[in-house]
Amino acid sequence: MGLTEHEKRELSAIEQHLAEDDPAFVTKLNTPSWHMRLSGTALFILGLLTTYVTGLVLLATGATLSSWPLIAIGAAVTSVYPVKVTVQAVSEHQRGSR
Repeated sequence: MGLTEHEKRELSAIEQHLAEDDPAFVTKLNTPSWHMRLSGTALFILGLLTTYVTGLVLLATGATLSSWPLIAIGAAVTSVYPVKVTVQAVSEHQRGSR
């Protein structure tokens, strides 16, 4: 649902008053954060790699400390999440090609 001309004029006036009162705040609002500048695919890959590296670190720490629970958690984190994502992507691809 679109805005009426009256509502658009009111919003424009509010923006103008805000810019006059606090220009630093307006600049901060208009500057996107780093995660807003990345695409969804880039954020997804970053999250996947972070999860994978975390799992590998847990595996290495578990092996160094001879701690089987850390090794098991590291193996699960390293393998389960990427497999889950792959299975989900394949199933979505198959649904899309039908």
